[in-house]
Amino acid sequence: MIYQGKAKPPRLRGFTLIELVVVIAIILLLLGLTLSAGLAIRKQSEVRETENILRLLDTAMQEWQRIAERPLSWGEDDNPIIGIKYDLQGKIGALPLTPEMLVITELLEVINRPDQVKNIIAQIDSDFIHRYVFRQYPAWIKPMDEDDMDGFAGGITVLDAWGWPIYATHPGRVANPDAFPVDNMPVIYPIDEDGTVSTYNEGIYGTAMNRTVVFVSAGPDGEFGLQSATGIEFENTRDNIFSTAIDRE
Repeated sequence: MIYQGKAKPPRLRGFTLIELVVVIAIILLLLGLTLSAGLAIRKQSEVRETENILRLLDTAMQEWQRIAERPLSWGEDDNPIIGIKYDLQGKIGALPLTPEMLVITELLEVINRPDQVKNIIAQIDSDFIHRYVFRQYPAWIKPMDEDDMDGFAGGITVLDAWGWPIYATHPGRVANPDAFPVDNMPVIYPIDEDGTVSTYNEGIYGTAMNRTVVFVSAGPDGEFGLQSATGIEFENTRDNIFSTAIDRE
């Protein structure tokens, strides 16, 4: 057909509604896949970062024990008269003496004295070091623990990649089966396979083996859960990250 002496240009056909919906759906799908991949990569990076922090803490603990030529001792009721003296008055049995989030602060106060240990702790990025300030309570300090926390003002804790404090699960003191009335009452004061009295933190996070302190992060979900529980409490333990092997039974 001739139109004003020229061929009439072909009529351009636009997208139909269905085609637009399909295109938008494909774009959203690709965007979702990209975001999911990005989140997975970020999570892996955070896990590796946390594992590196735990490795440094474990190295610092081993270095302190190498210098001291003995394991770190935990227990309650120092009694210098009969020669009982512990490095830490941490939690033991069913008697919580220190809120668990402060146990690592108590531990670091003891081990972070030799220069060799200080040099290892100094390798942890300062972004993951939190120093407690008197009467300033971070989110992880419960109101019932605030009085205990004040005694730790000036002390430090180490955070994982998600901004929550790393905890320490530790073996208790070496059990004495001839002791009375404590160590011959295993129902009240259970004795672990490594010959140490079971501690409060071991009951929560898992039994530390071979008399070795184990550092633990709650992982991406920020929930430690409870090893001895069932349901959601146990499910929360599945993404916990440990510095060394631990008995989770």
